Amino acid sequence: MICVLQVGGSEVPTSFVSVEAGKMVKTRNFVEGDSSLATKAVWDDELTLMFCELCVNEVNAGNRPTTHLNSKGWENVIALFQAKTQKNYGKPQLKNKWDTLKKEWRLWRELLKESTGIGWCPLKKTVDATEEWWAEKIQENPDFKGFKKKGIEP
Repeated sequence: MICVLQVGGSEVPTSFVSVEAGKMVKTRNFVEGDSSLATKAVWDDELTLMFCELCVNEVNAGNRPTTHLNSKGWENVIALFQAKTQKNYGKPQLKNKWDTLKKEWRLWRELLKESTGIGWCPLKKTVDATEEWWAEKIQENPDFKGFKKKGIEP
């Protein structure tokens, strides 16, 4: 729970509170700009690939019974990711990346659905198609525009 203070009609977070043994316990003060509250996840291609490989391993190990990893799967991914990268990313950052990648993959599949006569540009890692094809696709869904300059690894 976050405690707030009313300041000039605005609510300002002051501390985080948890409930332990039925009692409310102040766990930490909120300091604006305190990066220890949540590490900003910065992703590059190498970190993304490592994260994907760890997730695939957990899926193959049976730790994704439905549409997302179970608790054991997330624990394994978090521990291994932190050990391999020395990045202190917790479940919120990793789950956000999972959701973002899933959304991008679905959009990518939609872009390529029923497409024929197109190629692949290894430099841009995206579809090599005519300007007309791209214009038609972007008109169909403006979110496709991002894939014109840089795609995803298929």
